[in-house]
This record gives sequence, structure tokens and C-alpha cells, in this order.
Amino acid sequence: MKQMLEYQKLDIELNKLKKSNLNSEDRTKMAKLKDYIVEYQDKGMKIESGANDLIKDYEKLRKQYETNLEKVQKITSMELSKVSLDEVNGLLSTSNALSDELYHLGRNIDLIITKIQESLNSFEETKQKIIKAKQKYNIYKTKCEQDVKSILPRVKEIESQMAEMEKSLNPELLAKYRAVKADKVFPVFVPFSNGHCAGCRVEIPTAKANKLKADQTIVCECHRIIYMP
Repeated sequence: MKQMLEYQKLDIELNKLKKSNLNSEDRTKMAKLKDYIVEYQDKGMKIESGANDLIKDYEKLRKQYETNLEKVQKITSMELSKVSLDEVNGLLSTSNALSDELYHLGRNIDLIITKIQESLNSFEETKQKIIKAKQKYNIYKTKCEQDVKSILPRVKEIESQMAEMEKSLNPELLAKYRAVKADKVFPVFVPFSNGHCAGCRVEIPTAKANKLKADQTIVCECHRIIYMP
């Protein structure tokens, strides 16, 4: 059991080293920046898509405007002396209707141009935010990579020691250890402390306590393995 506890002690240190890196402030900031970048990239794509739609609407209105303008110019260039009074009235009515439509089309075109410009400004602003966020992300990424390098020698040393110890550990005990740990229960082995499990602090019934004294280990309700210290 002593050797198994030494093995677990190394495993605890190994877990702390890995968690300290995963839960570091730099890594937390890096994760937030990544979410920020994804969010603004999505926003940028939506702005770009919206701007493309506006440009299509602009082209459509521009063609309508040019078509109506040609019709008005054709009417105004006609020699009215060769046209009957009824025809003149009809042409004037058509011309007025086309002029009104040209006016509204012109206003709509101006509105779309304004919206396109606003979209372009928003897109540029979003792009600059993404660039700055990526720059900060790379800074934190570099720091995290340096942190990993700083603990890597000790991590490899512990892993090597554990691998060597596994050769002489009780195979059955090691298998139990791995099975319990795989269920996210850690540490696996905890001492019997004042009638309680040192892991979950539940009180151990007398019958189980007697079995522990006889067998040296029992399994607690929390799935940890209790041993006699």
C-alpha cells in the first residue's frame, strides 16, 4: 500500500501541474479572446452579406432609374406640333408619373448609398477589433506555450517515475486505481480518519470499520478506496 500511495502522490502532483496550466489567467484570457474573435468574425460576415444585398438593391434601382430617365428624355424630345392634344395630355401624364417615380427612385438610391457606407464603416471597425483581438490572443498564446515548456520537464519526470513504479505495483490494485480515477473520482486512496472517509467525510459504520481493520481497505460510498493509515 505504501508504494501505491507514493504512486498516487506523484499522480496528484502531476494533476496539479496540468490543471495549473489549464486554469492559468493567461489561458482564461486567451479563451475569452477566442470567443470574442469568433463573435466578431460572425458579425463581420453578416455585415458583408448585408452590404452585398444592399449593392444588389442599388444596382436594381439604378437600372430602373436609368430606364425611366430614358423614357422621360424620349418624351421631352418629341415635337409636340406633330402630336394631337389628347396625345400631348397622355404624354404629360406619363412624364409626370415617370418624374415622380424618378424622384422616389433617387431618394431610395441615396438611402441605400448611405446604408452601404454605414455597413462599410461598421465592417472596417469590426475588422480592426478582430485584428487587435488576434494580436492580444497571440501574446497570451505565446505566454501559455512558455508556461507549458516550463512545467514540461517536471511532467515528463513524474510520468517516467510513475511508469517505472507501475512495474512493481500490485496489478489488481493498480487496475482498481485506474478504474476509480476513470470515473472522475480523485484521489482514489484516502485514509480512515476518526471514523470517517477522509475523501467525502461520511461516517463509516462499525461493521465496515471492522472489515477495514481486517482487510486493510474498503470501498466507500463515494467509490474511493479507504485504507488504514
